[in-house]
Amino acid sequence: MTTAAASARDHGPGGSARADRAAGTGWWRESWRSALIATAVALFGGVAVGAATPLLQGALPAAVNSFANSAGGWTALAFLLVWAGRARPLLAAPLGAVAFVAMVESYGAVSASLGAFYSAPFTDLFTFVGMAAGPVLGVAASAARWAPVPLRPLGVAVLSAVLVGEGVYGLVVVAATTSPVYWSIQLAAGVLVLVAALGIRPARRSVFAAVGLAALGAATFYWL
Repeated sequence: MTTAAASARDHGPGGSARADRAAGTGWWRESWRSALIATAVALFGGVAVGAATPLLQGALPAAVNSFANSAGGWTALAFLLVWAGRARPLLAAPLGAVAFVAMVESYGAVSASLGAFYSAPFTDLFTFVGMAAGPVLGVAASAARWAPVPLRPLGVAVLSAVLVGEGVYGLVVVAATTSPVYWSIQLAAGVLVLVAALGIRPARRSVFAAVGLAALGAATFYWL
């Protein structure tokens, strides 16, 4: 096999998995360096997002102000922090919780410093929600980057479910008290990220599974 052919094999669809096996690693494994980078991105990124949220609540235009209070917005940012940190699935699970809890706790600290009431550290309901949902979100974000190509849309489907579910909820349930602009943007974003993920030509079964997972997750989120 020529050098060019070998390079194409290792970098094409599924090639990264073959390259990992050849190097004695796997798409689920970390080096110390990659683990430290991923942890720093999740922790400090989460703190930065949470600290900025109380400030954005009064600064964003009314049409998109709901972003600062939306579960979908925070979910998308936590997903992006784990994805950007390039964590592999085993580490991504706890880092999803780390990112979410860091956002909640830094939000509470800044809110309290501005004179707003907030729960004592690590006692707020959303801290426990982050501990429970964060690992699922973290693994989904990691799968969207590192899983074999046919399975990557399944990771994106988790994010899509939250964005679509809350987008519909915002348009239907709280439309009288919030602008529909942000909810429409979030709903469209949820659909578009899934369509983009499906554009990598996954296996047909993965397409059906991803669409079904996104639809089921969105319906569940809406009714919760």
